[in-house]
Amino acid sequence: MSAITPQRTAGFTLVELVVVIVILGIVAAFAAPRFFDDRTFLTRGYYDELASALKYSQKLAVASGCDVRVTIDAAGYEARQQASLSGTCNDADATWSTAVALADGQALAGTAPAGVAVGPAVTFRFDALGTTDLGSDRTVTVGPFVMTIRADSGFVQAP
Repeated sequence: MSAITPQRTAGFTLVELVVVIVILGIVAAFAAPRFFDDRTFLTRGYYDELASALKYSQKLAVASGCDVRVTIDAAGYEARQQASLSGTCNDADATWSTAVALADGQALAGTAPAGVAVGPAVTFRFDALGTTDLGSDRTVTVGPFVMTIRADSGFVQAP
């Protein structure tokens, strides 16, 4: 008589399948929100946009010889110049009536995305030398990101 050996079939037991499904469920519960939350990308994008706008404002002030006023608050930012008077800067224009225009004609302004914290509010000018009228260096925080505006040189340090 020959010995009967049990046949082993390839596959997983029910216990192994349940354990794997439970582990996948736990990992998905922690990982899925990271894939669908875009606030980090919005925050960094707005930070880079604001830094570029500040640098553009400074370069425009130097190139045109006319001061550029920048306003930053929780809602957004805006850059404006004094009105031109016969091709020169009108220092008497206290309303800063001219919006800074980009190459495509749009105003140099932006709105902070919903849920992105920006602060503190600050208004300052870049003059024809690129310096600011700030008494001391200022930091502007966009979410966890911090940029520094140097008072004496107007340098925008945005790592």
